[in-house]
Amino acid sequence: MKKTLSFILTAAALCLTAAGGIVAVSTTVVHAQAKPLDAPRSSGVVGERYDGYTVVRDSSAPAEIRKLVEDTNAERRKVYAEQAAAKGAPVEEVGRVYAGQIMSSAPAGWWFQGADGAWVQKK
Repeated sequence: MKKTLSFILTAAALCLTAAGGIVAVSTTVVHAQAKPLDAPRSSGVVGERYDGYTVVRDSSAPAEIRKLVEDTNAERRKVYAEQAAAKGAPVEEVGRVYAGQIMSSAPAGWWFQGADGAWVQKK
C-alpha cells in the first residue's frame, strides 16, 4: 500500500508527540520566510522537503531564488536547533515536525519531496 507524504509526516509528528518528544513547536518558522517564497513555491520552482527545508526544484532558477532558499534554510536551521535544545529532541525530528506543519498549512499546488526523493504535488 502506497503511503502519501502527508500520512508519513503526520504519523511522524504523532509518534514524536506520543513518545513524549516534541509536544508542540512554534509555527513562527513556517511563516517566517513564507511570503518571499510563495510565488516560487506556487510555480513549482521551489519545493519543501520532508526534513523541513526548502529546495530549488528548477535548475534554471535565478540566483536570487537560490539565495532566498539558502537564507530560508539557514533561518530554519537556527530555529530547529533552538527548538531541539529546548525540547531535548534531535534537530532532525524537529525539522520533520515543522515539515508536517508546513505541508498542512500549504495551499494546493505546492510540491513536497518525501524521504525517498519522490515529489508529490499537494492537491
